[in-house]
Amino acid sequence: MCCGGLLISARGLSWFLVTLIACMTLLAAIVQPKWLIGPEQIQIENVEGNFTMYRQPSVGIYNRCKRMGRNEYNCGNFDLYGLWTDSIIFPVPWKFTMTLMCGGTMLHALTLICILPTCLRMRTICKWSLYKLLGILQGTAGLLVLCGFLAYPLGWSEQRVKTLCGLDAEAYAPADCSLGMALYLGAFGVLLTFASAVLSAKAEDAHYSGKAQQRIEEGEVLVCVP
Repeated sequence: MCCGGLLISARGLSWFLVTLIACMTLLAAIVQPKWLIGPEQIQIENVEGNFTMYRQPSVGIYNRCKRMGRNEYNCGNFDLYGLWTDSIIFPVPWKFTMTLMCGGTMLHALTLICILPTCLRMRTICKWSLYKLLGILQGTAGLLVLCGFLAYPLGWSEQRVKTLCGLDAEAYAPADCSLGMALYLGAFGVLLTFASAVLSAKAEDAHYSGKAQQRIEEGEVLVCVP
């Protein structure tokens, strides 16, 4: 039900911002090839030879950075046929990671759009509390992303990772490789996703607070509450 006018609360705004940051963080983690960082250092000299850059090969969910030729460093995708790419090239656990993380991120992005009607004092949809419904969807998105995130290390026993990290690499043990910033970014995104689900309840409390309802009954068009 929508009563007209605007209702903006600090808790509702926090809910929106955390949801937005979570979506951006997860998307950044998915596209980054820096989930696992190899031990090798690649020296790259500029054309004039004035300075030397150092790069390390790495691998992400569906892309990688590696040495090409003698001194060239190239980043690109290896999922040439999407989920139908040969499992030797694109390990099955990483296909699950890609599917679950993308699905969860898209669902979370959908809730971001649906938060906006709450500012128009929309409380329910099909007799369901809009806040509770969005909170459930955000929790579901968080579970999808978490399952995908936890599936990624299962692919560390594949030949692609052994070539990068050493023959001792196995599930949840990356041998000589180190964990890249993209992996930590993904973990942070998972936490923010669950945090946004919790904040939905806080935003609902602000919407139904006595102060907000009193100002709505008084006919105020723009209501701002803590």
